Amino acid sequence: MASHLETADKRGMPEAPPQQRKSSPSLWLAVVPGVLVFTGATGMFFYSSMQFGAAGSAINASDETPLESKPESSELMSCVEIYGVTMHSSESYVREMNGLPQRRPKNAPSDMSTVLRGMIRNNCGRNLGRVEVQLEVRDDEGKLGRGWVAGGRLANGQAASFEKAWMGRVTSYKVLKVR
Repeated sequence: MASHLETADKRGMPEAPPQQRKSSPSLWLAVVPGVLVFTGATGMFFYSSMQFGAAGSAINASDETPLESKPESSELMSCVEIYGVTMHSSESYVREMNGLPQRRPKNAPSDMSTVLRGMIRNNCGRNLGRVEVQLEVRDDEGKLGRGWVAGGRLANGQAASFEKAWMGRVTSYKVLKVR
């Protein structure tokens, strides 16, 4: 093989110049868009993270508004409004024990229950912490029952719903206390 090369040189053929490696611009053109997309996506991630954090701190700040001193119970009775109270009776009440429904004996009478639903509104002119209302109910046999319903934390003018279940057919209710 060496003799063949020697003969080619002897015939007067010029040697090929050594090839220099050129940098290919197509490689850089392929890399630049990828770098730009990665940089843009990373920037958007950090920007949206900062915006999300700002929104979260605004929400937490509104929840932590200081509550003014709570009015006395007599004042609360006049400025906390209870309205829209409805009574829904049902003969399909299912007793529960430890969170599990209990089967009613075969010939036992069905149990009657009544659910009171309504609204509590803060008209006191200031924010209130946990608002609770004590109700007294009377069933169709004249028996009395008492219980508390909660409206939660209420800003001035804000309303919240409540719901309370009672055994028996409730025919009337009365607000006893607000705290």
